[in-house]
Amino acid sequence: MKLAICDDDKRIRDLIAESVKEVSEKIEIVLYEDAKGILSANFDSDILFLDIQMPGIDGMNAARMLRSSGKRTVIVFVTALEDQVFRAFDVGAFHYIVKPFTKARIKEIYLKAAGQAEDQRLMEAALSEQEETGRTITVKSGGTNTRVLLSEVQYAEIYDRRIVLHMESSGDIEYYGRISDLENLCGKDFFRIHRAYLVNLGAVKSYDSKYVHMTDADIPVARGKYPELIKAYLSYHTRREGL
Repeated sequence: MKLAICDDDKRIRDLIAESVKEVSEKIEIVLYEDAKGILSANFDSDILFLDIQMPGIDGMNAARMLRSSGKRTVIVFVTALEDQVFRAFDVGAFHYIVKPFTKARIKEIYLKAAGQAEDQRLMEAALSEQEETGRTITVKSGGTNTRVLLSEVQYAEIYDRRIVLHMESSGDIEYYGRISDLENLCGKDFFRIHRAYLVNLGAVKSYDSKYVHMTDADIPVARGKYPELIKAYLSYHTRREGL
């Protein structure tokens, strides 16, 4: 867990830091005397104690900038004017603390914020894992609704209105449908290299202008599809590396 404290008053910064360390010895704490530091691109604190009234960029505007940049830091506003806290929730603040305050109050608010930050971290990790490996579709195969994990599909082919899903570690799954509908469901991780074939880009071993080479099959590339295949394949791996 990483905590940032942004306040132009050194005594306040030190008091908050000292109070938090008494209940969380392993936490990393970074101190800022103005908002410039927390608005840098490499700012990555889980929790932020943020003074509202500061020279230059005040805390409220700094919080708006953080949110507009996509930062999901748990924000606790620090203020001497209680009537200002009603604006705090417009920028997704988690809590607020009014000066003057005691160590006990700081510890109480910090522990709540830490719980929120941990819940948020777990949720984001779960969503990332689901995005990477957990997308599924449901097809009717042999009269039974079957849930299919897309990451396990190597490629799909169609003949006589039947779609065959060639799976990575289980038997083939057949069902009646349109490959164009399957293509829309699968999204950008799959590419239609031929009117009869849809391949999982993550399962491609190699390719050239004539064939895409999978583990157990060489699939023909339709005329004119090769340039699109190159772009799709590079885009896929760029997304994977960014996860």
